[in-house]
Amino acid sequence: MRIHRQQRLFHCPEDLLDMVIDVENYPKFINFISSVRILRRETPTPAIEALTVDVAVQYKFISETFRSLATADRENLRIRIEKAGHGGAVRKLTNIWEFHLLSDGSTQLDFTLDVALKAAPLQFLFRRKIDDTAASIMNAFERRAQQICQPVGDMSKDLRVV
Repeated sequence: MRIHRQQRLFHCPEDLLDMVIDVENYPKFINFISSVRILRRETPTPAIEALTVDVAVQYKFISETFRSLATADRENLRIRIEKAGHGGAVRKLTNIWEFHLLSDGSTQLDFTLDVALKAAPLQFLFRRKIDDTAASIMNAFERRAQQICQPVGDMSKDLRVV
């Protein structure tokens, strides 16, 4: 199941990238993430940061901990998160965040979430909820950005990527 959303955010791309790669704080503002533990942090180049993380997710009757690899590419303003390892109910998880600078300093966010679960009944249930899940994730990050990032841009203008 794949979903793609675009949204304009009135914060600079670099601040938003920093906020999204700050995975340790996810439990503070994403209600279905109960804990995050960073296992390894690497910076192979000054522009690349790679994190290996264990994420504990709780949603209704589902409780799952899975390992993921998050790679932030500061030069291209992009974060890619992928499930690492073979255990658990999640077969595949890919989440991509792309931050495009707009001419007024604000950001056009491209958000892609691609998830596949191992059990067919769970996959069926989740298929019905993926739009709500993506909206919930984006709303949580937008609220967080309003709390910790400086506002920029002109809300009265419809702008294009520079």
